[in-house]
Amino acid sequence: MLLELASTFALIVSFCLGNEKFRDRCPMEVRRYESVVIFNPRLSEVQLKEEIKKIEALLEKHKATISGVDTAGKKELAYEFNKQRFGYFVTFNYETDNFEVANELQSVLRIADSVHKFQTHLVKSKTRKFKGNPRRPDNASGSSDDDYFGGDYD
Repeated sequence: MLLELASTFALIVSFCLGNEKFRDRCPMEVRRYESVVIFNPRLSEVQLKEEIKKIEALLEKHKATISGVDTAGKKELAYEFNKQRFGYFVTFNYETDNFEVANELQSVLRIADSVHKFQTHLVKSKTRKFKGNPRRPDNASGSSDDDYFGGDYD
């Protein structure tokens, strides 16, 4: 019975890690998240630090590993929001194997009065380095850009 359970678990884990479609739902993989929060500019420095500590405590409560908190300071917004032209930008980087942590953080930030806007996204482990136009088919005859731009310019 125990051997069957272990083999079933190994099959599920290998399926999750090998299948791109289900990789985000795999229970064993640690995911990295980045949350950018824009706080109300009327907050004092003490109040801002308290809000940051509340968010850190929430992440630690859900067993997320905080890899960094970057406070960019007070910056001008691209457009006026709630009659405010400025906001405090704070970025939280954290890792967790429980994907519900990001949902919980978003629900807390959604109802917080001191938060203007926020955005949380999953940081992919694979980053594509620029190697030319990804939509352009590879040129079998060579890597000349003349064919791509319409011929010789001699």
